[in-house]
Amino acid sequence: MKARMFAIVLAATTTGISTASPPSALYGLTWQETFAGTAIDTSRWSFRTDSKALSTQLPANVVVRDNQLSLVMKKEAVRGKDYTGAGIISKRLFGYGYYEVTARTTTNKGWHNSFWMMAGDGSNTYGPGHYLEIDQFEINTTNPSAVTSGLIFWNGQPGPKWIKEDRCADVTSFDSSAGFHTYGADWREGAVDFYVDGVKYCTKAYQADTYRQDPVRIWLTAIAYRDPVTVGGTPQLYRNVRFYQRDYYVLSGHDGYTEAGGGWEPAQGGFGLMPQRKSCRQAAYATFAATLAQAGRYRVSLWNGPTGDDRAADVTITASGKTVRQHLNLADTRGTWVDLGVHNFRKGAGGQLSVRGSGGCVSASATKFVRLS
Repeated sequence: MKARMFAIVLAATTTGISTASPPSALYGLTWQETFAGTAIDTSRWSFRTDSKALSTQLPANVVVRDNQLSLVMKKEAVRGKDYTGAGIISKRLFGYGYYEVTARTTTNKGWHNSFWMMAGDGSNTYGPGHYLEIDQFEINTTNPSAVTSGLIFWNGQPGPKWIKEDRCADVTSFDSSAGFHTYGADWREGAVDFYVDGVKYCTKAYQADTYRQDPVRIWLTAIAYRDPVTVGGTPQLYRNVRFYQRDYYVLSGHDGYTEAGGGWEPAQGGFGLMPQRKSCRQAAYATFAATLAQAGRYRVSLWNGPTGDDRAADVTITASGKTVRQHLNLADTRGTWVDLGVHNFRKGAGGQLSVRGSGGCVSASATKFVRLS
């Protein structure tokens, strides 16, 4: 159900602010797209090519000019739709962190412009593996002053099989087609915070013990949504896509995770309802390596699943050239994060933790490095 609209006061919206900043100085920039050059970098982005609502999305409608992504909208019949729109989707998967883009919506009417995060590659809106949809903004251009944000919870199966949605009240204090504004979403363990021009206006819960925490991709899109539809006005414009991190979660099966010693297989009980990995070979161990945007003090924790054959584990933490070893009794800390203390890490590939079984099996799910200073 759509939340009621209300006016939220944003300190700098009258100036058409086009830059903002992450929630605190503890966040470091780890990825960005400035749209330099004359074409999309296809090593970083896929094109949205589905047919949805009133339009089919075409790569030909994606234009890069003057350090901006321009999504062009046309009146043309393609695959049973009367209009064509456009969009791009990041090839990189992202997890917890602050997502941000600067955008100006089209003056064309009847279009649905959006900055959102979900799994998928754009060939089908509802491909397999989508559990969380973070809608930082959805703006139907018939009313460009209504900025809709919130979460949609999916069951991960192909098709539009949603569980529920949880929307923020609409931001209505500015015309999104009259100038550039900066839109941000901070996904952290347990919740998502929403920002416009550096001002937080909404928080929605997304608990790790209730819903899957799989990584997502960044979507920037424009589709024809509702009659009457017009074309020929200003395009949908995006610039300065950024992703900042404060805390670093390394998940089994994803970037930064490696296995050794053999015998590894899927197992239940992973962090955020995701599968974890398990081996009962004596030589088996797993390594979680975080690439840190900023040096600093980080609290390190290891996820210990609610069930498993592993009763104890030996952990090795490498921090700023020093090695710290700990022996863990896992039987007493099931279904929670095990605190491994605070450590100083260098910038770059400085955060590393290895875990091996102690006289039995070893499970590997997730490690987190939470920045303190």
